[in-house]
Amino acid sequence: MNEIGNVNDVVFQDYLNLFNRLNKVKSFLKDEFIYGGHLASLGVSFIALSMILLFDINIKWEFILIVYFSTICIYNYDHYKEFRKDSSGNLTRAHHLKRYIRFLPLIIAIYGIVSLILLFYFGNFGSMLFGIALLLFGLLYTEKFKKITKKIVGFKNFYTSFSISSLIILTAIFYNTFFINCTLILIFLLLFLRLMINTSYCDIKDIESDKKENLLTLPIVFGRKNLLVFLHILNIFFIVLIVLGIYLELLPLYSIFLLVSSVYSFFYLYKTKNANTDVGSISSTLVDGEFIIWPVLLLMGKVFVMIM
Repeated sequence: MNEIGNVNDVVFQDYLNLFNRLNKVKSFLKDEFIYGGHLASLGVSFIALSMILLFDINIKWEFILIVYFSTICIYNYDHYKEFRKDSSGNLTRAHHLKRYIRFLPLIIAIYGIVSLILLFYFGNFGSMLFGIALLLFGLLYTEKFKKITKKIVGFKNFYTSFSISSLIILTAIFYNTFFINCTLILIFLLLFLRLMINTSYCDIKDIESDKKENLLTLPIVFGRKNLLVFLHILNIFFIVLIVLGIYLELLPLYSIFLLVSSVYSFFYLYKTKNANTDVGSISSTLVDGEFIIWPVLLLMGKVFVMIM
């Protein structure tokens, strides 16, 4: 009987060890999805998908992959360069990246090579040039352009928002439909406003570390309270542009569903009025994941319009 009991104890311990290992893997994958840049990169990829839906053109998944791998390459490069800064600011991300920081340069190189292979294989000459320019534009911020934020207020936010908003131009070139018209400009402005809200909000968590670097980010210059007011104003402008675009028939009627994003922003901006709000967690989840719901909203809008 003792032998049977010992065997049962061993089996139970093996199951317990397996369960613990699976929990660790699950925890790592969750942290990697959020802090490894995958959620944010998926959000940018879904911006491209949303542009495709707004232009009402066929979805080319290779283009979505190009955007994803280019974006995650840029995000991981920035995380690698900012690792020491994160160790005194964004502790959760720094703790996760520490697990494989020595391999991160290789991972960044793989992401970059994959994005370029896809771009050269599936893209046309114009999209290759513009795509490479956007990739370099993102990679050079940490090394070259970040210093300008010490002299120009909010340069980081304008730079990032402008870069990602330019995806609409890359989309048009990739699909051989490039032309500058009021619709393209309007969608660019809508994206720019959303991204200004998102990037400015995410900088709240970095106030202390950015102060040490003498960066003139919007949260530092405005202060938390005034920044939230400013972001509410940008959110209202977004609503006005959506309604105006639909009224002038520059946007399809179903794009009205994108106003859910404004409600989404009002929610976390209002919540952040409380000084105890965990801005870091909101930035890494709600804010970074906002654009993932855009294609869903547009598809819901299409179905609703068809029913009506």
